[in-house]
Amino acid sequence: MKFTIGQKKHDLVAKIDVVDNGKGIPESKLKEIFYPMVTSKPDGMGLGLTIAQSIITQNHGLIECASSKNQTTFSIILPWSTEDDI
Repeated sequence: MKFTIGQKKHDLVAKIDVVDNGKGIPESKLKEIFYPMVTSKPDGMGLGLTIAQSIITQNHGLIECASSKNQTTFSIILPWSTEDDI
């Protein structure tokens, strides 16, 4: 797993990429992965990405996922500040 912070400088947002070189997420599952109870693990609850997305959106951010056969990248985009901060 690799974390990348600050590949490019943005004035308004911070972008954090989390890259995993596992088996990837099947394309048929990509649209479902942020829903509760969706998991590929036999003992998983399927809440991790749902909770992560909730925290990120509560902070006016966005989480995106791109996956191929041997790599998945989650991109987290958060504002440096919001109108609430001003």
